[in-house]
Amino acid sequence: MNPVKKGLVALAAGVLLVVGASQSAQAINQYVTIGNVPKPAACNNHGTIPAGGWLANKSCGYVMGTAIAGTRFDVSSTTASNFHFGRWRAGDGSSFCAWLVPGALDTSHSTPIADSCSSDTSSRMVHRRSFGRDFDAAPHTGNGAIIVSINPSACTGYYNYFVDSTFTSGRLHDPVGFALPSTGGYRYSTNDNGASMIRVDALGETIWLFVARSCINSQLPTTLNNEND
Repeated sequence: MNPVKKGLVALAAGVLLVVGASQSAQAINQYVTIGNVPKPAACNNHGTIPAGGWLANKSCGYVMGTAIAGTRFDVSSTTASNFHFGRWRAGDGSSFCAWLVPGALDTSHSTPIADSCSSDTSSRMVHRRSFGRDFDAAPHTGNGAIIVSINPSACTGYYNYFVDSTFTSGRLHDPVGFALPSTGGYRYSTNDNGASMIRVDALGETIWLFVARSCINSQLPTTLNNEND
């Protein structure tokens, strides 16, 4: 092949690669999260979420954490009912893809950022065994149905546990800042059994939070539900 022509072919191929790379890193908007978020009426919830918006595996799905006010959320997509799918970026540097409830973003200002949450991740998260195990009830039932006692002097509540979108392990982070009540409703545990999601009545609201599973493990039934959905 003529050297000049060969060079042009190589250049054209390089241009195609650059174009392809720019298309795969599509820019989306990143927003700052806010507190005192209304609980989503579309999910038959009432009241507010003081610390920030709930993060879930789908619209009206299982709560997987709380987008603490003042952190950031990259909006990959938004439903007609204003639930946002994208990446929550915690203050400690951990981040994961999730659905965020409506009304949890300060939309007065946005920052462009590359999209990092795929449709494949969204589809995988729909199934509850992708992020949790030992649920309180069968799929699409239960809501913290197993009541457990809590020792407030030995058990601390945290708003978050997951640190990435594999949901295979994590660490307790974002402490709630208040003493836990004496009882709570158990919902599920993380895949590594490091933490359990419970609901408690505090700050005048029903709040979902994580505790170390070791805090309540002895009270859990020997058989819990591990059906997928």
